[in-house]
Amino acid sequence: MRGRRQIQTPLLKRASGVALLTVLFILVLITTLSVYLVEQEHLSIRRISNQRDAEQGFQMATGAEQWAVKILERDGKENNVDHLLEPWNVLLPEVKVEEGTLLSEVQDLQGLFNINNLASGRDEVWYPLFTRLLSVLEINEAIADALIDWIDGDQDITGSNGAEDSDYLGLDISYRTADRMIADIGELIWVKGFDEKILTTLSPFITALPENNIKININTSPPLLLRILTKEILPDAAVESLIEGRGEEGYRDIETFLTRTEMAAESNNVEPLITINSKYFQVRSEAEFGRLTTVLLSTVQRKTNGDKVTVLRRRRGLS
Repeated sequence: MRGRRQIQTPLLKRASGVALLTVLFILVLITTLSVYLVEQEHLSIRRISNQRDAEQGFQMATGAEQWAVKILERDGKENNVDHLLEPWNVLLPEVKVEEGTLLSEVQDLQGLFNINNLASGRDEVWYPLFTRLLSVLEINEAIADALIDWIDGDQDITGSNGAEDSDYLGLDISYRTADRMIADIGELIWVKGFDEKILTTLSPFITALPENNIKININTSPPLLLRILTKEILPDAAVESLIEGRGEEGYRDIETFLTRTEMAAESNNVEPLITINSKYFQVRSEAEFGRLTTVLLSTVQRKTNGDKVTVLRRRRGLS
């Protein structure tokens, strides 16, 4: 009997050790699984929370957009002159709302040069203006021809610096010309001769509107665009004088602007380029709700009679 106990004792100890290891392994497995499930639950809660914040922010931004639309409609009914001290450009500051803030800004897109005006090709109106803009910004004027070819609907190369499908199909990443109007100025990065530096330099002065022959509003345009309206680029002093001539309510008619000394002998060349009222605007609505900030960029069009403003497109971003 004593010998049998001596044999069984190590076996029992070994069995107990295996059982203990098994229990520990199961505990570790259960603990790991529990931690994983808790983490997944936290991720799901965070995901749902972010979706809620994003949707709430979007709804707030859309509300701000519609508020700006109503202001533009009311302004269009009241007068036919757009300038920088009008209600649409002097909106209320940042508004505090429950769990967030709301900010809305409006920009007159006709205060900029519409690159789709180049759909007319090398005309005597918009093409010279664009090349003067490039010259003032110290950008190679040759890229204007490539831009015309990107927009026009044919495969005829413009000038000696144009570019059609044959220039793009040979690239490592090949593509074709759009052969249509540009929808967004970011598209310029695909045009021959353009790069990020040029796009960054040009972007404060250009826009892409859904039609051509859109005139520049002299009451809202930046000084640099006023400087290049004439064939001979105006000096800074002349531009400052033109801006002072706007006064608080802008130029009330085109004739007043054209009869200024700075426009001497240039009225026939400048008149086709300018206007004192606008129909294209961009509404920037920024809504901060919870952990997210939603930015909504809306391009809107105001009808000629001013009683209706239509949202043409929206771009949405989160940060």
